[in-house]
Amino acid sequence: MSAIGVGAAPETVRLNNSIWTVDIATQSLAVNAYLVGSETVVPISSAQPGFGDVAEFAQDDNAISWRIADRFLNVRFELIGESLSVKFVHDKQTRDTPDLTWPVIEDSESLRAYILPLFEGSYVPKDDATWQDFLSERGPINTTAGLSMPFWGLELTDRTLTYILTHPFNNRIRFNKTTSSALGMAVSHTFTPNWEQKRYGLHISLGAASPVAPAKQYRHWLKQNAEFVSFAEKVEKTPEAEKLLGAAHVYLWGGKLLSEHDVTDWKAFAARLIGDTRIWTQLNAETREALQEIVQSDYASKYIRRVVSRAISEQLEKQDFYDPALWTEVPFTSETEKLISRDVSTLSFPELYRRNCLLFHTAFSDLLRHPDTWGDGLSLKLLEQFAENRLDRLWLGADSWQDGFRHPTAVAKAKALGYLVGPYDSYHSIHHPEEKDTWETAQFDLSLYETGAIVNADGTKSRGFKKKGYHLSPLVAQPYVENRVNGIVAQMPSDFNTWFIDCDAYGELYDDYSATHPATQLDDMNARLARIAWIRDTHNMVVGSEGGAAYSASVLHFAHGMTVPVIGWGDPDMKSKTSPYYVGGYWPPESPAIHIKQVPLKPNYLYHYYDPRFRLPLYQIVFHDSVITTHHWGSGSLKFENAIETLALLELLYNVPPLYHLNMEEFSKHKAWIKRHYTFFSPLHRQIGGQAMTDFEWLSEDKLVQRTEFGDTVELFANFGTDTFEYEGLVIPARSVIARWIGTSEIEAFSVE
Repeated sequence: MSAIGVGAAPETVRLNNSIWTVDIATQSLAVNAYLVGSETVVPISSAQPGFGDVAEFAQDDNAISWRIADRFLNVRFELIGESLSVKFVHDKQTRDTPDLTWPVIEDSESLRAYILPLFEGSYVPKDDATWQDFLSERGPINTTAGLSMPFWGLELTDRTLTYILTHPFNNRIRFNKTTSSALGMAVSHTFTPNWEQKRYGLHISLGAASPVAPAKQYRHWLKQNAEFVSFAEKVEKTPEAEKLLGAAHVYLWGGKLLSEHDVTDWKAFAARLIGDTRIWTQLNAETREALQEIVQSDYASKYIRRVVSRAISEQLEKQDFYDPALWTEVPFTSETEKLISRDVSTLSFPELYRRNCLLFHTAFSDLLRHPDTWGDGLSLKLLEQFAENRLDRLWLGADSWQDGFRHPTAVAKAKALGYLVGPYDSYHSIHHPEEKDTWETAQFDLSLYETGAIVNADGTKSRGFKKKGYHLSPLVAQPYVENRVNGIVAQMPSDFNTWFIDCDAYGELYDDYSATHPATQLDDMNARLARIAWIRDTHNMVVGSEGGAAYSASVLHFAHGMTVPVIGWGDPDMKSKTSPYYVGGYWPPESPAIHIKQVPLKPNYLYHYYDPRFRLPLYQIVFHDSVITTHHWGSGSLKFENAIETLALLELLYNVPPLYHLNMEEFSKHKAWIKRHYTFFSPLHRQIGGQAMTDFEWLSEDKLVQRTEFGDTVELFANFGTDTFEYEGLVIPARSVIARWIGTSEIEAFSVE
């Protein structure tokens, strides 16, 4: 090793091997590369002023290092084959949070486009004005929450350049529009004081001229570092996860005890209720008026039926519903006798609900279906319709574990049909026990509310979702996780076999400056993954979460939010009731408009999130054989009416499942489309859902005809255009997907028209 003293370091150091040459400017950190045999410049980072004097410079073959004393920064570059390793270490212990910006990527002759893991993946031409505005106006992008995977790529003239963040925490990417034909980007890292070793690094490598080459590079890097876990390995550990292969994902709505579909004669039912003092006296004025309207009208509207069924459901959940003095003339079944003989305080929620529903049914048995069949989304009625329509593999998500308490017979039936069924859960926010308009997942106890919040660097507590309550530290939440999950499982007559934990895989990680539970973003991440793994392993659950950020891929079986993410959060047009783009609210509970109401999507969102010319299956190239992904529940397969067909083609081309929001009415409305899509998707996904996506390419100049490949099994062709396309003797009709089995002549087709 040779060393050069302070001030004696060369202004530019050249590292080279048989593949490329890299020039590094020590004063400005500008880095340019040249391929062997070519004079074309590969710009890695532009020059920056103000880095200070170079000290303690040293070189050993293709590795160089030096120190920037006035910034307490140690720098190291090393060229290894097709890769350049870059490391920065800040060695001053301070409460300050110094930033380092590197790399800075500016326009160059060889730069064509950015390859970005924004949700599933985006192809961004540098001169596309719409993308320039979208990215530059977005502000800084957090690299764990804003990117699904910690890398990005540059499409150059005849190859790609991939940047992998080896330290993905505390980083931000900012895009800037410099001219009408240029889009630049800069990456900044903050050396936060809570890290014992303050490190930041990148792994930069050359790749082939393919838009998915950066994803292949990242997959290779994960495997090199033993950070990739295959779906097959996960199924070995949790055999039930195999049921995700071929399954469409469905959120079920209308989970109250009694639904509008459970009354066989509404007019007679209303008349009987009006005369039954046990029930009538407990109902509010709105419900009484609704009952009287039903009796006086020839037809009971859906709205009125729902008002009454909600009110009855509310009564049926009360501990004091049964008063022995008022039920003396009702004949009880042996099951009812057994339940009413017990002290009500000893009954679990499912037992309490069962007792009250059996009592109520006994009094109105000629006007009601049996309680075993009650319900809307999570009900025997809908499950039997699924089975009759040959939907034999489904992931079913309930809005709440209470839905399972209310309808345990349906949970048992779902499992008997081979479905995965489970609740929504979250440990993201914590609310005061007396918080108004709280939600059940944010309720723990006063002690945790007072001590468990994540604390910002300035000493304030981090506000929770929608600015309610606080963000809950995952480091202190684990006992509450175990208590909640164990308690739910213990009460379920038939256990759930899947569990959805909101937010944990979204990528929103926190530095916690609490005196009692301090944490770095790495600590925060590890605690989240530990609780997901605990639920998976303790209760043999198939586990999923929101998003599916790369750090969570080793523990998750499935993720919601990668194929299409949350769209337009905060957009006033999507929140205004007078706008044609209004997505709807959370009412009515039987079919929340925000999930079920079909609306058009703004053209600019169609452009960025659905236009196939700008979509890349980057996440599938990396994780198709590890994590089953689909859409965020706010962007379901049928939500945006002007994107449904394009999205169906994308789902099939990428071999990812659809996601629906259903109850009895919605399934009846969309049954034909769901069945047709499922008939093509499900058998194919069972075959290749656990295999790697090995390739992707554009087949037409306009990028509207695309091809994916899965191992040596199947290649899929999608034509998003309006004209037929021919490829190697294969005719691909407009607006269709063709599956062709490699090595055989077998072909199957799906068309949206």
